[in-house]
Amino acid sequence: MDNKHKEKYKKIKSERRELKRTDKRSVTGDEVIFIFEKILEGWKTIKIFNTIIQTNPNSLIDKKKVEAISTGNCKVYQSELSEEKYSYYLSLREKVYEFHKLI
Repeated sequence: MDNKHKEKYKKIKSERRELKRTDKRSVTGDEVIFIFEKILEGWKTIKIFNTIIQTNPNSLIDKKKVEAISTGNCKVYQSELSEEKYSYYLSLREKVYEFHKLI
């Protein structure tokens, strides 16, 4: 396998992995940003979950996912968000990590 094919294979593999993980997560990038913002404001996870469900009844999110995401443990890919929102997401994620180090 030469270099050209290897690079093409890696690109296809990463795209497939990204698609699989975003489908498995079943939470949009905007919902992840919302959860991060509310955690930093001091909201409890149940309040965040109820708010998301009330504003978007079609959301596939559940309470366990909100709890997992609230720790900062959620990867949003650059292709899901605009460049501006993605950089905002990265900064929020760092703040959430720092927030949980203090607790």
